[in-house]
Parts: sequence; C-alpha cells; structure tokens
Amino acid sequence: MILQISFFELQKQFKQHGPDFVGKLQSQYGDIFRVKPPFLPPLYFVVDPQVNYELLVKQSPPLAKPKLIRRATRSSFGNGLFTSEGALWRSQRQLMQPVFHHGRIGRFAERMIHHTEQWLAARQDGEVIEIDTEMHTLTFTIVVDALFSTTGADTAVVAQALYDLGAGLNAQSKSVALTLLPEWSPLPALRQKQRGSQTLARLVQAMIAERRVIGEADSPPDLLSMLLFTRDAETGEHMSDQQIQDELVTLFIAGHETTAVLLAWIWVLLSKHPDTVIKLHEELARVLDGRVPTLADLLQLPITASIVKETLRLYPPAWFIFRELAEPITIEAGTMAAGSIVFMFPYTVQRDGRYFHNPTTFYPERWADGFERNLPKGAYFPFGMGSRICIGNGFASMEAQLLLAAIAQRFHLQAIDEAQIVSGVTTLGFAKSVRMRVNKR
Repeated sequence: MILQISFFELQKQFKQHGPDFVGKLQSQYGDIFRVKPPFLPPLYFVVDPQVNYELLVKQSPPLAKPKLIRRATRSSFGNGLFTSEGALWRSQRQLMQPVFHHGRIGRFAERMIHHTEQWLAARQDGEVIEIDTEMHTLTFTIVVDALFSTTGADTAVVAQALYDLGAGLNAQSKSVALTLLPEWSPLPALRQKQRGSQTLARLVQAMIAERRVIGEADSPPDLLSMLLFTRDAETGEHMSDQQIQDELVTLFIAGHETTAVLLAWIWVLLSKHPDTVIKLHEELARVLDGRVPTLADLLQLPITASIVKETLRLYPPAWFIFRELAEPITIEAGTMAAGSIVFMFPYTVQRDGRYFHNPTTFYPERWADGFERNLPKGAYFPFGMGSRICIGNGFASMEAQLLLAAIAQRFHLQAIDEAQIVSGVTTLGFAKSVRMRVNKR
C-alpha cells in the first residue's frame, strides 16, 4: 500500500509522535508499505522480521546508509565505519573486528568497575539524582578511558568537544534544512558542530603522534593502541592516521550515548518492577556475596543478562534503522526501486504480540530456556544485524551488565518522575531528565 503524505507532515509526525506514529501506520497499512512524499525518493516502512532479515543479512553487498545521512555526518565521522561504504568499509571492518573480540574487550571490565566504584563512592544515602545525566557522565568517563586512557583535566576538554559535536548533530537530526546546508554555514548549530569536530580531531591527532613515538610496548592497552598497531592479516598494513582518527571519533560518539540511554531505561523499568529487583538482588547475593563483579561472573548472572536483553527489546537505543537501495530489490510484497530508502523499526517489531507474549510488559523471565532461539529471524535486533551490526554491541552489553550488577547490589534507585520518550531522534532517550532517589541497601 502507498501512503501519500508531504515530507513536512511526515517530519512533523516523527518529531511529535515518533514510535507511536509508526505503530499507527502499521495498524492501518500493514507490515510493509510505501510512503511517497512529493519530490523525494520512495520511502518504505518495514515492520516484518523476514524482510528485515532479507534486507540486512542476506543482501550482498550490504545496503548502504542514505547519501543525505552520510553527507551530514561525514564532517564529524570522516570515513569511519558509520559513514564508509564498499571496499573501504569492508577493509576497515575486517581490520577492526578482532579488536572487538570478546577476549580483547574483556580487558576493559576492570576499568569499567573502577569508574563505577568511584561513582558509587560519591553517592549519598537518600540523594536525588538525574539518572540520565548520571549514566551519561559515568559511561562517558568509561569510554574515554577505554579509547584513550585519558582522565582528569584532559577529560574536560574532550567532554566539551563531544558536547559541541553532539549538539550540532542533534540539531541536524531535527531539521532537514540543517542537514542540507553546507557544513561551513555560519548558523550557530553548525558552527558548534564544527568546533567540536575540529577539537576532537586535534586531540586524537596529538595522541596518535605520541603513541607512534613511544611505540607499542610502552603504549597503554586501550582501543587507540589496538587500532594503531593492528595489521591487516593479508597485507600487513596498518591503518592510516586519518583512518584511526575517523574510527576513534565514530566509536567515541557511539560508545557512551547508547549505553547511557540503555542503563537509564534499566533503572526506570526496575523502579516499576520490585519483583524483578528482588530476583536480581537474590542472584547478586548468591554469586557475588558483596564483592565487585568481574567479567567471569557474567556467565553466572542470567537474571542480570535478561534484564539488559529485555530493556533492549522495549527500548532499543536506535529505534529505527534506514538503508538506501543501490539497485532494485524484489521481496514477496513486490519490488523496491533503486534509490528507495527503507526504514526498519526494531522498536515496533520487538513490541509485536505475534512474536512476544504481552509485548509491552517488562518481563525479563521470557528470555529463559532458549526463548531467543525460537524467535523468527529479524524479530529481535536492537543493535542491527548482518554484516553491519554494531561492532561495539559486545562492549555495550558487557558494560551494561557489569554496571547493573555493581550498582544494584549497593543501592536501590526509585524513580520520582515519570519517564517520557523523546521523539524525533534515533536514540530513545528521555524528553526531560528523570529524577531518582538513591537509597543504600
């Protein structure tokens, strides 16, 4: 079916109603429908697991991100994994994949716990915090340490650069006009974005130069060193300094936002489900007995893991994914023309009652007994799927589980405010900060 709608009305509905708007369209038009704004390429909205799987996993070569998005983000991300395509993307993904192997990212578990313990030590019994702000601060500190081994005064400089860059990108996500304008335009949002991007670039360039001088043996074991000294298995070549910079900035932007949002939603959901909290506390007491969690403990914490998985189901950090078709693709419902842009919606599919019983209910127990293996392919994809699945998904999941375990065994967090989803951007954050009271256990 075809939905005739102006682009401005489509943008308005996305801004004001976000995921609810897509759900209403699905109920009216079905699981696959075409949206045809005048003067723009066809848009396809897909909320069908089988088609999701076909498009993201089985298509070869992988579908590309839309040109408009790549244009808007290239000045910030360069040719990192987020924006690159074709042979460059394949080469970079092949080089970087071993860096994110479970065995290598596991070395960061101790640092995650170190920073979490510092955060916990600063908490006061009965204190009221803004949970989204606090989780952003904590995950920011962790990702800066993981990427650059940077702490103290340098972190403040990085924080300001990230804030400037993020504010500009956020403004572009809400305005097509800002996306279409040249990056050198003198508008405040674009100038702020450029300022942040240029500052980050200078910082990363200086770090790369320093590491090249001191060499691999004396460099700290962080992600910068891993990328800097990684060689292509076939050619023996290293990444160029520019490519390392692009990848680090990409990882930097993505490496704390999604995990911070995930953790904030976890605390909000647990605040509403005391029965789940009791089960979590029992598991932590049985396995940890008061000590700090380690990477090895995660295998013994299935309830902790299921809380993370269930939160990702209800509130996937990116609630939609989009791709551009370089050539026509035929699916059961018909043929999608070359140049079409396809939107896929983890949020909507993962709340579909055909695949999940009581789909809007927070019920971590559903993930027991191999539940995920019996789901249709393409029904659960909070980090995407296929060859372009988020390369840091293992890092994010490990971080979320460790931080959940470390914090939950020391404090109980109770929401004071009702959480409301922010509309109009890809990340499912809060419309306004959510206050929570922190009580010692």
